[in-house]
Amino acid sequence: MKVVCDASALIALSRIDALNILEQQGPQLIIPDAVYEELTRGKRKSGAKQIIQAKWIQRNAVKDRTSIKQMDQRLHAGESEVIALAKEIGADFVILDDAYARKVAEAAGLKVVGLLAILLNAKENGIIEQVRPLLDALRHNGFFIEEDLYALLLHRAGE
Repeated sequence: MKVVCDASALIALSRIDALNILEQQGPQLIIPDAVYEELTRGKRKSGAKQIIQAKWIQRNAVKDRTSIKQMDQRLHAGESEVIALAKEIGADFVILDDAYARKVAEAAGLKVVGLLAILLNAKENGIIEQVRPLLDALRHNGFFIEEDLYALLLHRAGE
């Protein structure tokens, strides 16, 4: 399974020392160059060392640079490259959390999931026992989750 990921999920999980959740779910996680640069620029960034050392994260360059130039200018470089690379390699899905980037990716015919869906999947597959402590840690570290969504996630997780 090929999964192309934007920086936000990796940053959020590294801040709470939970990058292993993505690794344990077993997809081939691929990040484009712009995402790698965003994650590792200034090696003091949260999780930079973990990302650099993670053998399960593959870095790929987008070959068709014109497709990026044609992307909506409201997208960040990483988001544009995630969408372009996913289309190039025929990714099974992309991990994006920005609402606008998700809409653009879906309009391009890509299957999109966010970090919170990844966490629910991890619980369903026995990778984690509870979602609540991770949600709380994410919120404590600056990852925005609306109250209604928080409650819905806990309900779906049976917590």
